[in-house]
Amino acid sequence: MRAIATGTYVESSAWSELTPRRRHVLRARAVVDRLDPGVVVSHRSAAAVHDVPVIGDWPERVHVIDPRRRSAQTTTGVVRHAAPLAPHEVRVAHDLRVTSAARTALDLALTSSFRDAVVAVDGVLHRGSATRGELLAGLDARSTARGCVGARRALDFAEAGSESAGESWCRVLLRQLGAPGPVLQKAFPWARGRDIVDFWWPEFGVVLEFDGVSKYTKARWLRGRSPQQVVVDEKVREDRIRDRPEVRGFGRTVWAELERPELLRAELIRVGLPLRTMR
Repeated sequence: MRAIATGTYVESSAWSELTPRRRHVLRARAVVDRLDPGVVVSHRSAAAVHDVPVIGDWPERVHVIDPRRRSAQTTTGVVRHAAPLAPHEVRVAHDLRVTSAARTALDLALTSSFRDAVVAVDGVLHRGSATRGELLAGLDARSTARGCVGARRALDFAEAGSESAGESWCRVLLRQLGAPGPVLQKAFPWARGRDIVDFWWPEFGVVLEFDGVSKYTKARWLRGRSPQQVVVDEKVREDRIRDRPEVRGFGRTVWAELERPELLRAELIRVGLPLRTMR
């Protein structure tokens, strides 16, 4: 047996089969069961419930908002945030009272780095869980909140075209490295369909693809193929894109290069993308 909260245990075998995100959702259910019914799961814990993308590990403590509190409190297993909540900002999901996707993204944007804020906001926009108008209205209602300036920068930069946390992080790095703004999810038609690329700079004829591990491991992307066949199909696809007359440079980046931006910078220079000198 494994303890996941005070007085709550699960079979170790069942726990080991869960993804880290689902483990945190289960921990949230165990914790909230012994809290006052007025609290609402929030912040990174709400992101786990809604499957809002985040970078890094899920927290050991469950985050909740307690509208009756005047200050935050951290205890064993729980972080209680003091903040008002409007009725439209609360949902029920997985038998939990949880902040809405829009409120969750805003809470993360107000309390996280620019990168993590963009990842969360891109995620809810891409999934259609919230509109840009809803997010802007929610931020306007909290215009005096700490972190509001940074959150607004993230909202201004956010794009629904980013399909993963890795693509969102890559966009942030492209900006930091001085790259021009790319077109997202550009479609190149061909006789039997179309090839969609992650980043496209038409004025320079440059394509950049972000390769996440999920492309070669998750059923959604495998579509019945083996990882080896995916690699072969991807090579054929890349050659097809490279052969287009408007494409003059084709680059790739992976998660490890996002952690070392100098590698991404070298790849951008290699494929012919001009970078501004950043102060």
